[in-house]
Parts: sequence; structure tokens; C-alpha cells
Amino acid sequence: MNATVRSFSIVFAFVSIFATGLLAQTPNGDSPAASPAATLKQRIGLTDIEIVYSRPGVKGRVIYGGLVPYNVVWRTGANASTKISFTTPMKFNGTEIPAGRYALYTIPGEKEWTVIISKDTNSFGAFGYKQENDLVRLKATPVKLAEPVETFTIDINDIRDESATLNLIWEKTRVPIKLAVEVVSKSK
Repeated sequence: MNATVRSFSIVFAFVSIFATGLLAQTPNGDSPAASPAATLKQRIGLTDIEIVYSRPGVKGRVIYGGLVPYNVVWRTGANASTKISFTTPMKFNGTEIPAGRYALYTIPGEKEWTVIISKDTNSFGAFGYKQENDLVRLKATPVKLAEPVETFTIDINDIRDESATLNLIWEKTRVPIKLAVEVVSKSK
């Protein structure tokens, strides 16, 4: 093998190895979601609750009365409508709701929110929302937070055997919704 061919072979081998290494480092096209998906699972008494939603960020924007207008149906998160399911009947702020899987919508207001439990779990966001699919509508009073919360959060807190509080938290607002479940009749 002459020196020119040998040199070419070595250079070709080096370039091939280097190029293979570069290709292995090329991203697969995925990028972080602007509003990451989240799933919350919680047991209250003998009831299992699951909430599936997306978590948008404030990102310097005005949220309530801006990005999320007052007095307009909101999907309560980002992307697809928020889904909530529970294994036994529950009360939301005193309103009875049968066990099942539902979509959770809200209508934010400055002094009062409307919380909507919809039977239609197939709509994307609030675009396909139809009031005739509402199972129930109930009222909730927002609470002003001292410190802002960057990422929209749904949590369940104040857990007792027969009750808890579902909180919708974002920017400087927390909307508490009292949850109640029947434990006595289920455990006998």
C-alpha cells in the first residue's frame, strides 16, 4: 500500500469515527414542553382521586384578567382539558358528584370562580366545551397569595379521613375547593 493510500485510509477512518460521534450527540427532535404534563394521585378515606393536567408558567405574563380572561371558560391548565376521576361519590363544596371520570373547567372571576365538572372528557382545551355537558357548576372563592407561584399547580391538602381541600394555585391566587367523601357506610 503506498503512502498516499495509507494516509487517505487513516484520515477516512478518523473522519468516520468523528462523524459517528457527532451523530450520536444529535438531539432526537424532542424539546421540553412549554406546559409539562402532570398527574396527581391521592387517596382520601377510601376514595382514590386522579387529576391529569398540564402546568403552564407565568413567564412574566399577567395571568388572571390577562392570559386567562375573567368570566370566560378556562380549561384549568394548558393543552388538553384537565381530567379528574374518583372511585366513589364525592362532594365538591357540598355538591354531590357520582364516582367517574370528568373534565374540570373553571370560569375565573375577580371575587368568585365557577368550578365546572363536565361529562365530556374528549374536548381539547376549552375549544369544544359545551355547557349542556356540565354535570355540575359550583362556586369557589379565590384567596390572594402573599408570594407568587410561577407554575400552575393543583394539589390536595388538609387531608382527613372524610375530607380534604383541592387547591388551584397560580400567580398570586389560590382557589380552594372542599372535598368530602363518605367513609362510614363504605367501611362496614
